[in-house]
Amino acid sequence: MNPQALKILLVEDDQDDAYLIKELIREGLTHPAPQIDHAISFEKAMQQFDQVEYDICMVDYHLGAETGVGLLNSIRSKNINTPLIVLTGQGDQEVAVEAMKAGATDYLTKGKLTAETLSNSIRYAMQLHKEAERRQHTEEMLKQSHQKLTVAHQELQASMQKLKAAQNQILRSEKLAGIGRLAAGVCHEILNPLNIISGHTQALLMEREDDPTLMEDLCSVTEEIHRIEKIISGLLKFSRKGDVELKHTDMNKELESVLSITEGEMNLEGIEVIRKLDPNLPMLLVDRDRMRQVFLNIINNAKYAMSTGGALIVQTESVLSGVSSNGAGESNGGNHASDQGKAKILRISFTDTGPGIKKENLSKIFDPFFTTKPEDKGTGLGLSVCYSIIEKHGGSMEAESSGKNGAKFIIDLPLNQNQEIESPALENS
Repeated sequence: MNPQALKILLVEDDQDDAYLIKELIREGLTHPAPQIDHAISFEKAMQQFDQVEYDICMVDYHLGAETGVGLLNSIRSKNINTPLIVLTGQGDQEVAVEAMKAGATDYLTKGKLTAETLSNSIRYAMQLHKEAERRQHTEEMLKQSHQKLTVAHQELQASMQKLKAAQNQILRSEKLAGIGRLAAGVCHEILNPLNIISGHTQALLMEREDDPTLMEDLCSVTEEIHRIEKIISGLLKFSRKGDVELKHTDMNKELESVLSITEGEMNLEGIEVIRKLDPNLPMLLVDRDRMRQVFLNIINNAKYAMSTGGALIVQTESVLSGVSSNGAGESNGGNHASDQGKAKILRISFTDTGPGIKKENLSKIFDPFFTTKPEDKGTGLGLSVCYSIIEKHGGSMEAESSGKNGAKFIIDLPLNQNQEIESPALENS
């Protein structure tokens, strides 16, 4: 393959010097003969650079009011990286230093020019230019590789976090399932003697009405029996597979139905309810009663947490799996190629402005019997039951809190599982 002819721009305001230099170049570079363009001024040279991409430029240091170094600075400001050799009529060391500092590839004295020195200088300049291009290409490749490694590392970290979350969810589900099976058996064993105790207590209440002291004790026993019954009822709800009634449901409507019975009392306690409900949500196949139970429990917990007033934000939206509750990750308007295969999710969130959940409690709030409320205010089964209900619908439930700036409960329900859950699968889960 024959080498391509070099395109050389000679910038020289002296016609005789220009003629001599061109002849020497042609004598030194014969195969193939170079293409040499001549510009007689700084302005003409800049015009040539705008029109032609040159392999090399040879410029006289003195160009009237301008200099060869000035031309070098001008073309570099335009991101033109053509190698440039500075020529001068006298061997001035200061000119040579100025030219080399400005980025000239070489410096030659006109009085010592020969075909050999010119051709050697041109070959040297071209070699340096090619090495610089290779170095730049290598640096760019390294930069791209580093960026790819950074992205891969971030994706790996995200995958590890998802895997850890999935493992925690599996462990929690297994733990809840085990507790549920145990609770179902224990509850039935407890109910039999409890009913006998309750019956005898009721009989004594009727027989000993004239004994105030005993009546007070019996009333206290009755209250504790009712408390035990409440705990057992919660355990049975938690462990029950039971029949469910799946219906296509407007989740916004179900939320409004729960808010309609709680908002008045919340307003009296100084709590503002802020709705951010997406009006374009699709219908979802769920058990309405159980979903209302979940919503009511979370709203009551938020109300309890904001005893001095505050705000509760209730939000619904349709997102893709992998989108965090704060909006990070891919969004619906993101990269459609990367969105392919992602599951659509209906997300319901409840954000309060209460004191928040302590970090050490976040991993335990869905455990049965865990509660931060006083003994007479809760059994610690509410969120466990909610978690179980959401899980049986094929969804997930999680809590977020910094420990001081309120809490956020997020419910994610799938939107694309044959709309959406088969009843047997829900019952047998």
